[in-house]
Amino acid sequence: MVNEIKDLKGPKGLPIVGNMFSLKLNELHKQIENWADVYGDVFLLDTGLFKHMVVTRPSLINKISTERPDYFSRGKKLNDVLREGGVHGVFNAEGDEWRKHRVLIAKGLDVKHQQSFYPNLVDKVNRLKRKFDAAAETGEPYDIQKDLFRFTVDVTTDLAFGYDVNTLEQEGGVIQDHMEKIFPTIFKRINAPIPWHKLIRSKSDREFDLAVQEMNKLVRKFIQEGREKLKNNPQLKENPSNILESILVAAEEDEEVFTDETIRGNLLTLLMAGEDTTALTISWMIVLLAGRPDIVDQLRIELDNIMLNSQGIISEYKLNSELKYLEGCAYESLRFKPIAPIVLHTALQDIQLEEFEIKKDQVVLTQYRHGALSEKYFSDAKEFNPRRWLKGSGCPVHNSDASTPFGSGPRFCPGKNLAILEIKAVISMLYKNYYVEMITPFNEIEEVMAFTMMNTPYKVKLSKR
Repeated sequence: MVNEIKDLKGPKGLPIVGNMFSLKLNELHKQIENWADVYGDVFLLDTGLFKHMVVTRPSLINKISTERPDYFSRGKKLNDVLREGGVHGVFNAEGDEWRKHRVLIAKGLDVKHQQSFYPNLVDKVNRLKRKFDAAAETGEPYDIQKDLFRFTVDVTTDLAFGYDVNTLEQEGGVIQDHMEKIFPTIFKRINAPIPWHKLIRSKSDREFDLAVQEMNKLVRKFIQEGREKLKNNPQLKENPSNILESILVAAEEDEEVFTDETIRGNLLTLLMAGEDTTALTISWMIVLLAGRPDIVDQLRIELDNIMLNSQGIISEYKLNSELKYLEGCAYESLRFKPIAPIVLHTALQDIQLEEFEIKKDQVVLTQYRHGALSEKYFSDAKEFNPRRWLKGSGCPVHNSDASTPFGSGPRFCPGKNLAILEIKAVISMLYKNYYVEMITPFNEIEEVMAFTMMNTPYKVKLSKR
């Protein structure tokens, strides 16, 4: 039986405006989970202006992802808002334009480049360790997340642009001070039923404009220096050393696709995605591990066995493949706290997926966590259990397709392997060398949706093992 979207059940709203005024943007992901418990894993959400098809069913989410970019695109409103912020690159490009962008970005993030970059990553981990040493020396409550953001900025700018900004050893005025103003505003504008920012300029709108201006200034500097480097070293055109150089070489060959706007947009995309998502994943992982000392003990057994002669840091790239339990901790953290739990799509043409007839222009909202925490797809789904990701775990139900924090299909996140590598580098260094005590009460750390799923600020106390 084929179902039409209009026949779906969903939360009852008011006449004309529907559920528009009952939406809580900073906890929209949790609202969707609550509604899915009542109305099923596919339901209708009426926001007055649009009737959204909301999908939490993993099989249907994966089919929608697989049909991109031919049958689905990211929502038009998302693209418009991102372009307002100067972002036009692999994240929001579509069709053939996206395919060309994707090849370059994926190549710059492949295993070969990660291996050659690994000594640079180790340098950044050493800087972070010095910050941890200082925090452990004082024993004072420590805002660890602030330095995690700085770490991921340093890694991303070096890998992508060959530029060592060293924000970890700076105080104030660094990149993430601007970037933290961007994501929340983008999310707010995407989900606002009326584009109020075009009519009334609030303080957050002015801060957003300034942040975008500063980020664009920085990116233009990277581009200018990259072009100078290619001019002075023409041999790099045959073998670019970073993503920026690859994009600049491609721009010389295809100026229609790689305009100055798209070059800048791709670099902004890399900066924002590489900084925010990985730092938040590590941050959430620390919170989750704090509640499970038994798991931390098991993690340390693995670290102590593998890091015998490492001086507290995984200095050899090949050792990362041996960190199986740590990797399980990472995937289990992502199952509980996916950084991008909500993705909006727009149907480009009519298509039938499973029992649903989806018409052209239908807005489809996918929510990734509801299925990942369901007993239907994982045994003891509400238990934090890293072993479920290991071979021979003994878990009778384990559907890895139900937990896809990096997406699936052709637009699967190209930065997944780099993110896992950074997570392993930081978490192995942290738990090999320090005891981590949560100062902020666990129940006071909340989820906040702001394009990514952020946590409210917290502090820890570090002490040396």
